Amino acid sequence: MYTGYRIPEEELSNFMKDGAMNDQYGIQLFFNTDPERARELLPPPLEPADPSNPMCYIYVVNIRQPTFSPWYMEGGLGIIARLGDYEGVYFLGLMLSGPGALMGVFSGRESSGLAKKLCERILVERTGDVGRCLIRRDGVDLVDVKLKMGSYNQKGFGTPQEGSTREKPTTIGGGCLNHKYEFGWGGISNLRVNYYDSPTRVYSWEPAEAEVTLTSSFNDRWGELPVTNVIGAGWMVSDNWVVDQKKIYEYTDEQEMTQAMSLLLPGRYDRCTFLKDHQTYE
Repeated sequence: MYTGYRIPEEELSNFMKDGAMNDQYGIQLFFNTDPERARELLPPPLEPADPSNPMCYIYVVNIRQPTFSPWYMEGGLGIIARLGDYEGVYFLGLMLSGPGALMGVFSGRESSGLAKKLCERILVERTGDVGRCLIRRDGVDLVDVKLKMGSYNQKGFGTPQEGSTREKPTTIGGGCLNHKYEFGWGGISNLRVNYYDSPTRVYSWEPAEAEVTLTSSFNDRWGELPVTNVIGAGWMVSDNWVVDQKKIYEYTDEQEMTQAMSLLLPGRYDRCTFLKDHQTYE
């Protein structure tokens, strides 16, 4: 094993090579929200994919075999959005905990532009036909989901991953609308939107009814996205990986960039980075 500080040059090309989040165990969940609030929380020029009845997305999983770190827990809250011909999840925020969380945060935020932070607790729990998933940060349960397996909340809702098995998995397309930018002494520059092409291979999927509670903390205002209708959830085992990251939009208007950054930074940095008085002692 190489024990020196310097990474051998021949290994540099292996950084995050074929990065994948394998053997995920947990939930995906879909709900509708208020159209006006969805538009307010999306950075311009993103729009809700369904302007009249926007759909939102939650996932909470234990990533048991990531290729680039020890296992870790991860969860996120997002709005299904559109930019031109591209549709994907715009994440208001993602939280990570566990042994591999630091590498998951840094690699996802720096290389892909995902709105990631560390949190103190993520729970993925199931006993028989009931389950619970939650994300806790700053002592607040930002997401609390209670589940009962068997059917969706909304009758008639269906997904292509139903019936997936280890022998016959289902691969579904999926992507995110991610923002990347550069910090400098003159401020923020080179803001752009990338389409993060990230399919999922599903080995198991069980429909579930869900009760969802979203709550805000001082640093993470997840409760500002109202839940108007829970569509349903699925308890799953899956693999997820990245195919491509393609630039689809570049900000050139100063006002538009400023408006976008005021919505982007809260998912990546806490309020203490904007204030002078911010001490906590315990």
